[in-house]
Amino acid sequence: MNAGIDGPLLVLCIEVADPDLVDRWCREGHLPNLERLRRQGSWSRLQSINDISSGCIWPSFNTGTNPAKNGLTFHHMQLVNGTYHIDKFGPDDVGRDPFWRYLNEAGKRCAIVDAPVTGPLPGFKGVQVFGWGVEAAERHRSSDPPEVMEAVLSEIGRHPLADESDRRRFIRPVTREEHADVAEALLEGVELKGRLLSWLWKQGPWDMFLGVFGESHWADHVMYQVLDPSHPDHNPEYTEETDGLFLRLYQAHDTAIGKLLAEAPGATVVVFAGSGMRPTYSGNHLLPAVLQRLGYGPEPTRGNGKPDSPSETPEDSESSEDAKDWAFYRIRWLQDIIPGPLVSAARRLVPRRLWEKVTRRIAFVGSGWSESRAFALMNDFSGNIRINLEGREPSGVVAAGEYDAICNELARELLELVNVETGKPAVERVIKVRAEYEGDRIDALPDLAVVWSAEAPINELRSSRIGAVRGVNPERRPGGHHPDAFVILSGPGVAAGRDPEAAHLLDLAPTFFRLLGVPIPSDFDGRVLDAALESDKSAHEAQGVVNASIM
Repeated sequence: MNAGIDGPLLVLCIEVADPDLVDRWCREGHLPNLERLRRQGSWSRLQSINDISSGCIWPSFNTGTNPAKNGLTFHHMQLVNGTYHIDKFGPDDVGRDPFWRYLNEAGKRCAIVDAPVTGPLPGFKGVQVFGWGVEAAERHRSSDPPEVMEAVLSEIGRHPLADESDRRRFIRPVTREEHADVAEALLEGVELKGRLLSWLWKQGPWDMFLGVFGESHWADHVMYQVLDPSHPDHNPEYTEETDGLFLRLYQAHDTAIGKLLAEAPGATVVVFAGSGMRPTYSGNHLLPAVLQRLGYGPEPTRGNGKPDSPSETPEDSESSEDAKDWAFYRIRWLQDIIPGPLVSAARRLVPRRLWEKVTRRIAFVGSGWSESRAFALMNDFSGNIRINLEGREPSGVVAAGEYDAICNELARELLELVNVETGKPAVERVIKVRAEYEGDRIDALPDLAVVWSAEAPINELRSSRIGAVRGVNPERRPGGHHPDAFVILSGPGVAAGRDPEAAHLLDLAPTFFRLLGVPIPSDFDGRVLDAALESDKSAHEAQGVVNASIM
């Protein structure tokens, strides 16, 4: 067992960042602090875990386990196992404890700041801050111990985005003023988060300090179009407000990190992104219609409510109606007709859990899932398909012996889909979830995940078997999560210039434990990034050099 580093471990997450941009802007001198960390330590591409859903990212990082163990996928709208109902899942539904519980039990004093999808641990000896500046907070702004949040609000104030009541502009800014306002709030948020982390760092000493910047997550979802001139939502008229926004945002992160590093000499530093970014060119809105055409969904109906004639061929049928009742369209319709302030007022009056249950029941009423052989679940980018399996679903119609054959057939047919706009395959790959993941909560996951091509918008799909299905994607947010991210390790215990060829998000927790000299829980799914770490002997020699330079 590695004895571990002598100093603290400082872990900083930029929630969403493009590794190509980070690499380029580091080399061009725009991000001097990140570049210094790279030169003095290790840099690697990091594979995130959002091919099933972006909702897998934080539960998996927090627990060091894959989604089949922690049980969360698109937890904002996740299927309740054993039902056909959708509910919102949160920190209390995660099937494993966060990794800092083990560190706490090992006597390590930890600070956890704005990590999403987690909650307070009883008997925690350090500090936990929840929901101060989180893109999608599952808990109200709070802390453990409680007086820490009172001090934070007094010393730092409130995050400019976390209390926003008019959610429409954070679905996508539309006017010139909204673009400028959001850009200003994002930059202010990074500066304030940096101040918050620096203030909390001084409340140490800490053995492990985890701080999360959520502003890039907001920017990715609502402002990605300003980064990509080819994006359909890109508006060159707004360049005065938005030109260079992402560079300025990354530079703001770099500055905040640099200030924190100046206050943490001798710390081992890990900076990583939870995911990359890409345009939201998904075909999820057409997936229910595709399943119907393949004979897996409930019988499609015409506008008069009667089933289509059995003799009607896919090529002859009107496919644009197939998708109109899907939850994606219903949610956008509700967003269009109900003013943001009215929604905020209603949410204040209705208990949170009741609001979450009722709104999701409305969105998915009449889904027809109980009558289907397979049905499409709500998700952000990847398509999620659930087999209506006998013995698992309450009205399951697919026998266990048919399961593999159905998964294989669906995968084959989905890979045949063509994006009519480009003439190229619309699907990059189909993940058979049970073939890639194992865990006691595997039944909480979809059976298939459809990874769409992000080359162009998907408004029409075609194949020889389904004919054509059409429908404009109702997703408002121009940007989404991509599994290609990055990780930088630097400082005592890290081998300079020895970059791992590949790293995975699940590798971070066991690497932290190795650095801290704490036994790695057997339930963790990742591996230690040994290629980036010093051996025991060289690590102690390096630590001695650092200590001598400080004295």
